[in-house]
Amino acid sequence: MRTDTRILVTGAGGFIGGWIVEALYLDGFKYVRAGIRRWSSAARIGRFPVEIVLCDIMNPKQIDDAMQGVDVVIHCAMGSSDVIRKGTENMLDGALKHHVKRFIHFSTVDVYGTVEGPIDEKHPLVHSGKAYGEAKIEAENLCWSFYKRGVPVVVLRPSIVYGPYAKLWIGKFAERLQSGRWGLFKGVGEGTCNLVYIRDLVNATYRALESNNAVGQAFNVNGADLITWNEYFSRLNDALGLPQLREIGQRKSTVRSVLMKPTKVAAHFVLDKFGGVITMMYQRYDFLRTIAKRIEKSMKTTPSGDELGMYGRKPSYRIEKARTLLGYEPAFRVDQGIEMSVRWLRHESLVSHNNGTESSHTLQMRVGSRRYE
Repeated sequence: MRTDTRILVTGAGGFIGGWIVEALYLDGFKYVRAGIRRWSSAARIGRFPVEIVLCDIMNPKQIDDAMQGVDVVIHCAMGSSDVIRKGTENMLDGALKHHVKRFIHFSTVDVYGTVEGPIDEKHPLVHSGKAYGEAKIEAENLCWSFYKRGVPVVVLRPSIVYGPYAKLWIGKFAERLQSGRWGLFKGVGEGTCNLVYIRDLVNATYRALESNNAVGQAFNVNGADLITWNEYFSRLNDALGLPQLREIGQRKSTVRSVLMKPTKVAAHFVLDKFGGVITMMYQRYDFLRTIAKRIEKSMKTTPSGDELGMYGRKPSYRIEKARTLLGYEPAFRVDQGIEMSVRWLRHESLVSHNNGTESSHTLQMRVGSRRYE
């Protein structure tokens, strides 16, 4: 692709969008426009001399302004189910109006539901009842509808994307491992962890931009290694320099998850209804702060029932189509990706440079207390 191609990236304040903006600039693309929902999310990409614009995907006027003169749209923006659906429709409307030459839509392997075994792009999309997967299916349906109207759409379905700046799959699990309460889940954690390193996803995006075979197609994007979840926990733990993980029996992990569920529900309800009062009491009373920290730590280090189910499933998202039509080949092995992710954690002082012994609470405060993206 020509380096003078004008590219708009939505969701540029997030993990994937931010990586794509940085990579495009560092790889020599001259006209990169970073679309963000609010200025406060621009700190990371603001380190580079790229054009930053407000582009709330629920705001058609901002979309219209952001798409002026654009050749390519890379749609990474996230949000609630309604935002995923309506925001994608708004972006496709804008792409149709401005006659963009390529529209890359980031979907997810969650559109396949909870099936197991080898899964390629011919597998039907499954309505699992999970809000995120359902919204992404609807967004894909919109993509194909607009493709028929002339928008040159390409859909990418990445698996579990990790790497530096990944608050969920790196930051959250580093916090859990440092807590001393995490472990290897016997009889539960032997499912397949389909990891794809963020730079491999960036490279797949480049291929989708360049290939004439890409338009009108959907592609799985997965990594080079298929390991179990327990292997992932163990390898990340070792890279952090932490003591060997203990084994947690299936019954114990299941019981803990069941018992913690009502606590999580109640905590979210109380915070939503009485957040101001809770914050005031938290700041004023030491004993309440101590209790709150203990509850929060237990909540964050106890896997939910959905998580345990994910750790036990054995899907394998095949990438033969991406290899054949795009020439995509994952370049980063899991151990490489974990090593670079831990370097980021240490560079940002999210873990100790020596043995990863910074407290879980400190890491949680730095990475983000309420939500991981």
